[in-house]
Amino acid sequence: MMPMVPLSEVLVWSLAGVLFGSLISWIPGFHIFNIMALLVAVFGVGELMPVQAFPFFAIGAIVAYAYVSAISSVYFSVADESAVFLLFPTQRYLLLGRGHEAVLLYLIGAVAGTLVLVLGALFIFPKVLPPIYQATSPYITYFLTAIVVFMFMSEWPKEGDRGKTPLQRLWLAWRQILGGILVFFLSGLLGFAVMNTNLLPSTSAYTRLTPMFIGFFGMSWVLLNILSNPPMLPQKIDDKVESSIYNTLKASFGGALGGTIAAVYPIITGGMGALIAGHITSQRGDDAFIISQGVNRVIYYVGAFTLLFLPNLRLTRGAAAWLVSSVYTPKSYAEYLAAIGVILLSAGISFLFTYYLSKLIARSFTVVHIRKLSYVVAVVLIAISYVLTGPMGVLVLFVSTAIGMMAAAFNTRRSYCLGGLVLPVLISMTGHTGEVMRLLGLG
Repeated sequence: MMPMVPLSEVLVWSLAGVLFGSLISWIPGFHIFNIMALLVAVFGVGELMPVQAFPFFAIGAIVAYAYVSAISSVYFSVADESAVFLLFPTQRYLLLGRGHEAVLLYLIGAVAGTLVLVLGALFIFPKVLPPIYQATSPYITYFLTAIVVFMFMSEWPKEGDRGKTPLQRLWLAWRQILGGILVFFLSGLLGFAVMNTNLLPSTSAYTRLTPMFIGFFGMSWVLLNILSNPPMLPQKIDDKVESSIYNTLKASFGGALGGTIAAVYPIITGGMGALIAGHITSQRGDDAFIISQGVNRVIYYVGAFTLLFLPNLRLTRGAAAWLVSSVYTPKSYAEYLAAIGVILLSAGISFLFTYYLSKLIARSFTVVHIRKLSYVVAVVLIAISYVLTGPMGVLVLFVSTAIGMMAAAFNTRRSYCLGGLVLPVLISMTGHTGEVMRLLGLG
């Protein structure tokens, strides 16, 4: 068994991870998992750093992403002002000149999520998680199916207009649900083909899904930024938020519940967990939503990766955990405790970086800058897909981008694109992969 690296090296590589994650995570369309995969594919790990240090580098980068990605979610996710009632709360805050306030609300949630995660990791997870997971894991197929059905059931018409005829009203009522179902199954078919055929090279084992998810969420986001041209109020940079202690506590509980569900159980993402927890706790208000997202994302991203360190469970959850475990898997309780310390240190640095970057961007914010940045990001995303998966990866990127844009066209949840992962896994879990491949003419 490889010994743990000295604490001095843990500190150095953790800080390197925080710096790396902070510099990447504020850019729209960039996901830390994709950039880490690119880093490993191009440079490897053993030559850049000791393999035992890679998990600590990764956890620093993931903590930074969980915090700093608030910048891209708030400032670089623009839309037309006519859709103000259809937008995420962060987008509404931005249109009203309150982008910095939205970032502060998110940071409140992120800090709460960090505290919940650290306390849970020290006193609850080692004893409570193993028996709960062992008792419930046989039923994950049913959980996942129920969540997908609930996603469709909870969809509701967001347009304010009513059709003039009964047929128009019927179409307006069902358009988003039908659009969501279409997006879910189209993304599922694409994901099934990518996972179960030789469409992409076998050498890209851990990155073969990367171009698909870049298209679903990254490239489609960037294209919407390029196409949007909203008028924007001047951004305020005052350090004040409109919320209450009750809303903060309630939102923190909901976010922690959703993040924990998503972190522990496979395939269930942070968005799915947040949807379920939000309905369970009856979330109300834009401030509560943003705070809960801060809690949710920290526990989902960082908590899921931390499970790789837990000696008596050691679950591999998320692309980063799979990537790191292919290089080195932490084995000792000392590494687990060191990881908790790295989370606290990284969270403090990431908080300060996000806070001051938000102030800087709010002072100089213009839509023109977003559009120029989005053009550059679009080129980089295509390059990442090509480097990781070759020309066919770029083709998958374009197809998945079209599906992601369909979600925007139908004004439905972009999370339905997760069908690209959920549907193939459900088919595999139920033992019908062979039948579906024959039905589609793939096998």
